[in-house]
Amino acid sequence: MLAFRDGAASGIPELNAFAVQRLFTWSGIVGVVVFFLGFLFAGFVPPPSPSLTPVEVATHYAQHANGVRFGMVLTLISGMFVMPMVGVISAQIRRIQGISSAVVYAQISAGAVGTVFFFLGAVAFVTTAYRPERAIELTYVLNDFSWIMAVITWPPACMQCIIIGIAVLSDTGTPPVFPRWVGFLNFWVAIGFVPSGLLPFFKSGPFAWNGLLVFWLAGSVFGVWFIAMTVVLLQAIRQEETAVKL
Repeated sequence: MLAFRDGAASGIPELNAFAVQRLFTWSGIVGVVVFFLGFLFAGFVPPPSPSLTPVEVATHYAQHANGVRFGMVLTLISGMFVMPMVGVISAQIRRIQGISSAVVYAQISAGAVGTVFFFLGAVAFVTTAYRPERAIELTYVLNDFSWIMAVITWPPACMQCIIIGIAVLSDTGTPPVFPRWVGFLNFWVAIGFVPSGLLPFFKSGPFAWNGLLVFWLAGSVFGVWFIAMTVVLLQAIRQEETAVKL
């Protein structure tokens, strides 16, 4: 098996462990950008209301079938770019003084399960748009399923943030791997996901799938989390690299 150091001999740029971590960190930002582009191409920003009639829903898919298909393929692809970032987070959490290996593995588990829902939601939307000529009532049901699948699957992301927050605030090292504000940010983001749990009880208002607290708040904290974690991960990688060179 070729190691990274063999790349120079074959003309491939050499990648050290820190370069790989940086690449994987930026991969997460690529993933979230592609994710939002997918929803834009699908015509889902702003999202359609749950109170639309079956005819209105079917008309949207008939008129935007290729846009939904292309957009959701992008969203499907976005999930694979998020996976490497989950690995970097765990690699940096391992550096926290006195951290239990259970915390590292729990973060990997929560991040991996959360990534799965990038795929499942996109597949549901692609299925809905696959046959726009089907019976209107079936498209209506599939649209409900797709939006609920895409929006309500907050628990893994919520747990991942809680785990990261606990890990960051338990760091007694000097300097710490992550600033303490990162721990509080993760708790805040976890709270921001919770209103999505009320989606099944509302078809309008802030708790509907297009509502302020379910779609816009969750989407905002989702984007803020990726940006903030990218910044602090790059700082943590630089800190680790400096320590190794000393």
